[in-house]
Amino acid sequence: MCKKMNEALEFLRDKYGFPAGEIVANGRQYMLRFADGSTCPLLPWRVERRFVELKKIIDGQTLENVSTFRFAHFSAEKTLPELLASELDLMSFLGDSPITSVFSVCSGEVSSNSLVRLANGMSGSVECGCKLPAGKNDIDRHEIIAARGVASDRVVDTQVPQESIYMWNEAGETCFTDVDTELFGLPNNEIWVVRAAYAVLSDNSLVEKWTAAEKAMYAAVNAAMDSNRTGQPVIPE
Repeated sequence: MCKKMNEALEFLRDKYGFPAGEIVANGRQYMLRFADGSTCPLLPWRVERRFVELKKIIDGQTLENVSTFRFAHFSAEKTLPELLASELDLMSFLGDSPITSVFSVCSGEVSSNSLVRLANGMSGSVECGCKLPAGKNDIDRHEIIAARGVASDRVVDTQVPQESIYMWNEAGETCFTDVDTELFGLPNNEIWVVRAAYAVLSDNSLVEKWTAAEKAMYAAVNAAMDSNRTGQPVIPE
């Protein structure tokens, strides 16, 4: 499963000269295993280009006084907890603040709506669903609202990802999106896993940060599930 990603990671390692490491699968979650056998969870959305750019917009105060995040993510393959995990961690990452409260309403294991509050006073909503038709690519949108300015990772008023190149012929439509010239040929989701591993190997301080972030992420997911059962906001523990 990880062979091509590790080959790509080795290519980057040879090119830039960072320490050895191996991408391993832990269920549906990826981890980086160091030469000494220790591991670090990989949070690929934290290195995905569109979210890195949103982070720069916030940190550079292009948006003044960010107040609200509006996230939505729908998938054919991921489970509801998996969708919630990445979206909740992404909100904490962009807001640069831990989650202090989650109120969620779920429709079985199919969909959920969550209201989230961060320690710094920012708030957000997360809508997730995991019943897209089989074979359909994920559909998501991440909007940031501030006292002055709004930012989004998608074209205005759409949740549909746009491709770089569209080709039409008698066989139908073929699309191409080149997001990383060094890792050309890997699927986009695998590219960000490799880049996440590269980020950790390049900056060892991320090991502690991402390990703590993963723990907080799953605590927030558990809080969302508890909130759905109790009908009350829950503080992650």
